[in-house]
Amino acid sequence: MRLLPRALDSDGFVVSGSHIHFALEDAKILEIDLGSESVRQIALMQMPTMPVTLTFTGFSAAEYKVLLQRFERAYQRGGG
Repeated sequence: MRLLPRALDSDGFVVSGSHIHFALEDAKILEIDLGSESVRQIALMQMPTMPVTLTFTGFSAAEYKVLLQRFERAYQRGGG
Protein backbone atom coordinates (compact mmCIF):
# COMPACT_ATOMS: atom_id res chain seq x y z
CA MET A 1 0.00 0.00 0.00
CA ARG A 2 2.87 2.37 0.63
CA LEU A 3 3.75 2.36 -3.09
CA LEU A 4 0.21 2.94 -4.31
CA PRO A 5 0.33 6.77 -4.32
CA ARG A 6 3.44 6.56 -6.52
CA ALA A 7 1.86 3.93 -8.77
CA LEU A 8 -1.25 6.07 -9.28
CA ASP A 9 0.53 9.43 -9.15
CA SER A 10 -2.07 10.43 -6.55
CA ASP A 11 -3.26 9.66 -3.05
CA GLY A 12 -6.91 10.19 -3.98
CA PHE A 13 -8.05 6.60 -3.55
CA VAL A 14 -10.37 4.93 -1.05
CA VAL A 15 -9.43 1.68 0.71
CA SER A 16 -12.16 -0.60 2.02
CA GLY A 17 -10.77 -3.88 3.28
CA SER A 18 -9.14 -5.62 0.32
CA HIS A 19 -10.80 -3.31 -2.24
CA ILE A 20 -9.32 -0.03 -3.48
CA HIS A 21 -11.37 2.48 -5.50
CA PHE A 22 -9.64 5.22 -7.49
CA ALA A 23 -11.78 7.70 -9.45
CA LEU A 24 -10.13 9.94 -12.03
CA GLU A 25 -11.51 12.73 -14.19
CA ASP A 26 -14.06 12.01 -16.94
CA ALA A 27 -15.67 9.09 -15.05
CA LYS A 28 -12.57 6.91 -15.33
CA ILE A 29 -12.35 4.37 -12.51
CA LEU A 30 -9.64 1.96 -11.46
CA GLU A 31 -10.65 -0.72 -8.98
CA ILE A 32 -8.05 -2.91 -7.31
CA ASP A 33 -8.96 -6.11 -5.53
CA LEU A 34 -6.31 -7.75 -3.37
CA GLY A 35 -6.22 -11.50 -2.87
CA SER A 36 -4.84 -13.42 0.08
CA GLU A 37 -1.14 -13.13 0.84
CA SER A 38 0.91 -16.27 0.45
CA VAL A 39 4.53 -17.34 0.18
CA ARG A 40 6.14 -18.91 -2.88
CA GLN A 41 9.10 -21.04 -1.98
CA ILE A 42 11.83 -22.07 -4.41
CA ALA A 43 14.47 -24.21 -2.70
CA LEU A 44 15.48 -22.15 0.37
CA MET A 45 14.22 -18.84 -1.01
CA GLN A 46 10.82 -17.56 0.10
CA MET A 47 8.99 -14.75 -1.72
CA PRO A 48 5.76 -13.12 -0.56
CA THR A 49 3.02 -13.07 -3.20
CA MET A 50 -0.44 -11.58 -3.48
CA PRO A 51 -2.81 -11.90 -6.42
CA VAL A 52 -4.12 -8.51 -7.56
CA THR A 53 -7.02 -7.83 -9.93
CA LEU A 54 -7.14 -4.45 -11.69
CA THR A 55 -10.43 -3.35 -13.30
CA PHE A 56 -10.27 -0.33 -15.62
CA THR A 57 -13.53 1.44 -16.49
CA GLY A 58 -13.81 4.29 -19.01
CA PHE A 59 -10.18 4.20 -20.19
CA SER A 60 -9.09 4.25 -23.82
CA ALA A 61 -6.56 1.61 -24.85
CA ALA A 62 -3.75 4.20 -24.74
CA GLU A 63 -4.78 5.49 -21.27
CA TYR A 64 -5.03 1.92 -19.98
CA LYS A 65 -1.55 1.12 -21.24
CA VAL A 66 0.01 4.23 -19.65
CA LEU A 67 -1.60 3.65 -16.24
CA LEU A 68 -0.78 -0.08 -16.25
CA GLN A 69 2.86 0.64 -17.13
CA ARG A 70 3.09 3.19 -14.28
CA PHE A 71 1.52 0.69 -11.87
CA GLU A 72 3.85 -2.13 -12.93
CA ARG A 73 6.93 0.11 -12.74
CA ALA A 74 6.07 1.24 -9.20
CA TYR A 75 5.80 -2.37 -8.01
CA GLN A 76 8.72 -3.77 -10.00
CA ARG A 77 11.43 -5.37 -7.93
CA GLY A 78 15.05 -6.06 -8.78
CA GLY A 79 16.06 -9.29 -10.41
CA GLY A 80 16.16 -10.97 -13.79
